[in-house]
Amino acid sequence: MHLQRWHIRPTAPLRPFIDRYWGWEGNHPLPPQLPPGTGSECVFHYGSPYLLDGKQSPRAVLLCLRTRAIAIENNGSLGFVAVRFRGGSLRHFCAPSLALFHDQHMSAQAAWGDSAEHLSDQLAQADGPSMRASALDRFFLARLGQYEDRSGRGLDALLDKLYYAPGTAIDALADESGWTRRHFQRKFTDTFGLGPKQFARIARLGHTMRMLALSPGTPVLNAALRMGYFDQPHFIHETRALTGHTPQTIIAGMREKSHFYNPPSRPIG
Repeated sequence: MHLQRWHIRPTAPLRPFIDRYWGWEGNHPLPPQLPPGTGSECVFHYGSPYLLDGKQSPRAVLLCLRTRAIAIENNGSLGFVAVRFRGGSLRHFCAPSLALFHDQHMSAQAAWGDSAEHLSDQLAQADGPSMRASALDRFFLARLGQYEDRSGRGLDALLDKLYYAPGTAIDALADESGWTRRHFQRKFTDTFGLGPKQFARIARLGHTMRMLALSPGTPVLNAALRMGYFDQPHFIHETRALTGHTPQTIIAGMREKSHFYNPPSRPIG
């Protein structure tokens, strides 16, 4: 299988919810671990599924890591296509609560039943990224029509604002929502499965690690300060608290092997 990396934006109606489709083929070195994030990822393998925490990944695996990193290893020649959901957006495509998926890596059948297996078959038989993206568009447009949480779109906009500017004051978001701070926090937690403060912490760490992955010449402290950490001990403490590892361990893994970070779809505040 030849070496290939690609990413494609979904059809326009899906873009508020899905950031991109992307894939790898061939014998790429994988990152040593997957860190937590604010969004969700569904990976459909048509090559050899990789190992997660030492066990073979399901053929279609849903990843919703929030407060821990998991180990990832090659298990043969890669071939997969992944769907990167924006923060909080997986709920627009399935019935279960987001909280049920947090910190889990499980078969995509937990969200979509046997239709996830049928989609895996289509993706395995498709000829190239464009055909795979078209199959994903059809599948997720159908699920969006079935499950979209239209009443929660206002909260999605506030979450989006917090994601791109994780230093935003919670009181400012509550004022914009028209609710009290307590009611806003409760609505946010009920809708997304975690509170706004925890969401902002995870977003800040993700932005920092992406910057260090995509611009490896950037000094670690410069990246941390730019993303809102007070100082180096603050960055180290937050990284340990959210991943169980030091920043040095994660950064060394990204630079010695590889990473799954893609360029941001818009600037980070």
